[in-house]
Amino acid sequence: MTDATHDWRAGLRVTRSRALSATELGTIAQRRRRTRATAVAWLLGSLATVVLCVAGIVAAPEPPEPTLATALAIVVVMVVALGTPLCFAVANDHFKRAGVLKRQLGDATVLVCEGRLADLVVRPADRKKLPRHPEDGLNVVLEVLSQSSLLWSINGRAAESWIIAPRGHTVEPPDQARLAARYVRPVQTEQGTLRLHQRRLSAEEGSELRGYLPRLRSPRVMFALGLNLIAVSHVIGYVRNPAEPPWLGILVVTAVGWCDVQLVRLVKVWWRMSRDIRDESVVIYQSDPAAEASMETVTEFLPHSGMAWTIAGRAAPWRRLYAPAGPSR
Repeated sequence: MTDATHDWRAGLRVTRSRALSATELGTIAQRRRRTRATAVAWLLGSLATVVLCVAGIVAAPEPPEPTLATALAIVVVMVVALGTPLCFAVANDHFKRAGVLKRQLGDATVLVCEGRLADLVVRPADRKKLPRHPEDGLNVVLEVLSQSSLLWSINGRAAESWIIAPRGHTVEPPDQARLAARYVRPVQTEQGTLRLHQRRLSAEEGSELRGYLPRLRSPRVMFALGLNLIAVSHVIGYVRNPAEPPWLGILVVTAVGWCDVQLVRLVKVWWRMSRDIRDESVVIYQSDPAAEASMETVTEFLPHSGMAWTIAGRAAPWRRLYAPAGPSR
């Protein structure tokens, strides 16, 4: 039997869809114009940063101490080196948002997602932006724009902030999973006696799992490796000529240290998940020994990475958040 699949937005199942009204389409168009104007303002801000720094250098009197002159030069370089890319990055982000809204104007479909508030899965920064109301109960209804996955409303109230509802397409546990859950047995482990069992993933589940494997050739990894080369060159240069304080080198090495920590974590995740993909199995664990063994009372987790696969018969929250996107509805 072919496994059923589910479309998710922000951890909630898509239940139906509706069309945007003419007024709502006008609101999107107006929002696009504001976003483009903000992007242009940030571009002008980057230009103003460079002009002000150059004007400050030209107009400022020469400091009496060489050390002070070096410090001022470092400050100017840091402002230009950090401020200008920051302005460009923010402007680029707003231009991308404007492009997303332009594409959305060509698709007047809104997806309606319903579920429990506890099942809502968004990034922590986005959760703080969600409109809350005392009348909100334990259930939640989201409206999400189909083309952009932009949150349109929550419980009938418009979402003013830019919140992207994570889009996922997960596989329903196969029939054999429900059968296997009934056969958990006490197993002696280092943590004591646990009620465990194991089953193989279906072909569809295995395909979904492979979609989560981190890419070690991503631009972020290449950027981290490039920073390492720059840091090594700074260290070698300072060893050969240690005459001046290596302020720039210290900043580069600090940034490289942070990037390397993230890179090591990524490699660990890749290694453990690769082993899970090779094994193509999950461990079934029942935390309450008094409960009747069933899919609704067990948790399935990947044996090497330790991440939950299903909880009480539902896809684990991280799967609903990071699941590979399925076909558009």
